[in-house]
Amino acid sequence: AAAIAEGMGCRFRLEPLSNQRDGEEMLLSDKVDLLLGTVKAQPELKEKFLLSNPYFRTGLGIMVMQSNQSVFTLSDLNDRSVAATPETNADKLIESFLPMAKLEITPSATEALALLKKGDVEAVVHDRSALLTESVRNPSFRLLDVSLTEDRYVILVNKKSSSLLDAVNKEIDRLRTAPSVELASPLAILCARYHLNSTVQPVALSRSPTASNPAGYLPQTQSPLASPRAQSHPPKTTPKGVADLADLERRMDDFERQLQDIQRDLAQLNATLQKAQLFPK
Repeated sequence: AAAIAEGMGCRFRLEPLSNQRDGEEMLLSDKVDLLLGTVKAQPELKEKFLLSNPYFRTGLGIMVMQSNQSVFTLSDLNDRSVAATPETNADKLIESFLPMAKLEITPSATEALALLKKGDVEAVVHDRSALLTESVRNPSFRLLDVSLTEDRYVILVNKKSSSLLDAVNKEIDRLRTAPSVELASPLAILCARYHLNSTVQPVALSRSPTASNPAGYLPQTQSPLASPRAQSHPPKTTPKGVADLADLERRMDDFERQLQDIQRDLAQLNATLQKAQLFPK
């Protein structure tokens, strides 16, 4: 928010919110101008709001206590109590793939983590980036090394404010723009500073601007996703090397999605087998 406001040459005021639903109501009633946070690019939001360009990617993660050494994958949550917030759709994922889990719906992630700390639930399923922040603050938490979904964050704008959306998108593109092929984009540096996972792929600059490309931008690849490793430690490459890196990142993203699909299938199979044992014919 500060980086966007600075680029627009204006001041901003933060209105802290406990959940996205409250923020949507405030945006519709013109009490705020932007809704920024763990807001995913979901199709249903387009019916009520304008959505900015994506600036960050994440997925649903699983948090347990550090002392819990029996939960390491999604399927391990069957027969266990799990807290989730409805705004992340984690409750639907749990109901679909973990029918034996005991689901506890909470209004906010803060309340879900409070239940986890007290021992009332054994795990919390929520946005991985938000859980990562909490795990850094509180070493008694343990964030599993899995991502159950792949989501992209956007900023919501009132449908009456198309000019504001244009200005916000301009700033997002500026923050995504790397000053050279050797350096990371301001957005990647910002995310690295706060130990966040990964932004969307930066808009890189080539070394030689041309008449048809005066700014020297490299063309966007098909995949808008970028590896956090590549952004935290940007390699010194030529434009061809950047293209090779983008291709490698695209294949890594495809592989990650395949692993997520396999993990969900295994969880569903495990739940089916448990049902069969409980209710034999």
